[in-house]
Amino acid sequence: METEETAAGEERVVATAHHIVKSLGTSENMTRDMLTILSTFDNRLSAMSHQNPGHPPRKSADWEVDLASADRVISGWDLKSHKPMLFHGRREEASEYLAAVDDLRHLMESLAVTDSRSTKLVRAQRLMEMSMICLQREFHRILTANVEPTLAPDDGLSDDGSTDEDGSSGSGSGSRGRNSNADWICEVDMMPLDAVLDLRSIAERMVTAGYGKECVRIYGLTRKSVIDKCLYRIGVERLNKGHVHSTEGAILDIKIKTWIRTMKIAVRILFASEKRLCHEVFAGFNQVRDLCFAEVATEPTTKLLGFGESLAMGKKSSDRLFGVLDMYDCLSKLMPDIDTVYSQKECVGVRTKASAVLVRLGEAARGIFIEFENAVHGENSKTRIPGGTIHPLTRYVMNYLSFMSDYKEALVKITAHVPMDIPRALPNGLMGLFEDQDWDVEEQGRPASVLSVRLGWIIIILQCKLDTTSKLYKDVALSYLFLMNNLNYIVKKIKDSELLGLLGYGWLTKNQGKVRQYAANYERGAWMKVLNCLRDEGTPVSEMSQHALKDKFKGFNHGIEEVLRKHSGWMVPDVQLQGELRKSITEKMIPTYRSFLGRFRRSLENGRHSEMYIKYTPDDLEAHLSHLFRAKSHHP
Repeated sequence: METEETAAGEERVVATAHHIVKSLGTSENMTRDMLTILSTFDNRLSAMSHQNPGHPPRKSADWEVDLASADRVISGWDLKSHKPMLFHGRREEASEYLAAVDDLRHLMESLAVTDSRSTKLVRAQRLMEMSMICLQREFHRILTANVEPTLAPDDGLSDDGSTDEDGSSGSGSGSRGRNSNADWICEVDMMPLDAVLDLRSIAERMVTAGYGKECVRIYGLTRKSVIDKCLYRIGVERLNKGHVHSTEGAILDIKIKTWIRTMKIAVRILFASEKRLCHEVFAGFNQVRDLCFAEVATEPTTKLLGFGESLAMGKKSSDRLFGVLDMYDCLSKLMPDIDTVYSQKECVGVRTKASAVLVRLGEAARGIFIEFENAVHGENSKTRIPGGTIHPLTRYVMNYLSFMSDYKEALVKITAHVPMDIPRALPNGLMGLFEDQDWDVEEQGRPASVLSVRLGWIIIILQCKLDTTSKLYKDVALSYLFLMNNLNYIVKKIKDSELLGLLGYGWLTKNQGKVRQYAANYERGAWMKVLNCLRDEGTPVSEMSQHALKDKFKGFNHGIEEVLRKHSGWMVPDVQLQGELRKSITEKMIPTYRSFLGRFRRSLENGRHSEMYIKYTPDDLEAHLSHLFRAKSHHP
């Protein structure tokens, strides 16, 4: 009697607890957790915590009925049944199958607590294994049947979108969150929603039943092939890092552009979307979710980074600097997104690899920059440039620096902590150009100042080289014309590029003044002798002999012809400077010559035979001067 009352009391306790928990309306998982907690206070509730909380406690006879029901449904979809795929038919059948798996799991949990040696538990285990085989097959089938992302042409992964070598995509009607250039994280649908929901329902049963490893294996193998196909579409097959060291010129440029575009799309679209898919399929199972994403994303991302690493370890030729800087800039801007997309602890290797490649690209760019500095410093050309025009070294160095200035942000980071040794003596006072600038980096401690100093120093070296080359000209006037042309070219390049922001207006003003100084020195050297022929030094016309007067006109004619002959090959390529220089010469020469003729023309044998000594009218002379500095070639 006491035993019956005790049993009845236990049933009432269990029923009451069951009613309370059910009335809370919580989810199944939360309900089970609450029952587990309650069982720690009353062991009479331990069996209930392993039962389906949506149903009252089951008796042995009920278990038999449940087992038979699960057996009927699960066995009906056995491999030998020759039925079509479960999730390929009517939705009601799939729902019935999943419900049977749930009931079977609850039954096994109850049996494991109340009767762990029961033959029912053995039968249930066999049925569970059978159901897992079926669900694995369905899981794989759904994954392989949905390998084409649901993309629009401008999502960056579609075959329909045309792609230029510079990484821009063709136009097209966009899907949500258009991001053709992959400038920010943009998640796209990697799979239709109904397939995602089916995969989630299967994954939930498999992981709960202890088949999480199988989920990771099947998902990883299948989705990796999808990722590889997407990467192939956007050009990864061209990124063979084994050929980087032997690839040059335009082909390497194409590979670099492909890498930049691929990295952006891979991180911000492809793997960001794959991560979201993992979250959707394995909702509530964080460890399996992160393992699956790591399984899919780690290897291909590491291979992509490997190309950047290989290029960074290649030769330090100056023609590679801008490609390396492009890659550095790309990866630097991608790092926050990499930290976001690969935030799982399972992906720490990807984050570490990306950081290491970024450092190596920075080191490579810095090494090439220093090699360029050394190359300019070691240049020892002893070739005179015909016509005093722009030296090839000037064009090369200034175009190179102008392009470099477009990478100001990256270069500031790369050169911020690189020491440089600046000698304290330079020829012809050029050190003054350097010392007068506000470039005391040690005092200011600003990274941008470090870059300014390095760029300014390279230009100072270039000016030294030009100063040495100018001494190769036998004509002093031509040497000044050469210095004027080349410094003017330097000034124009600085003024028209980002170099101005780095070197400053003070630097620009000082060197513009030096261009004017070179121009003045040229005018004195080239035209002073001719102008001296036109000076009468105050001698009255009546006192000047015919012989002296004839000598003056002869001297002028010879001088002007000699200057014009020399200038037939002298050049000023800059149109504005050319016009200013002609105007300055004309304004000095024509009024002086006109005044000279006015004073002495009538006195030359009283005007008889004056044409023998006066070869040029003022208009003739002005016409000759108008053709100065337009020659294309001349060997001084």
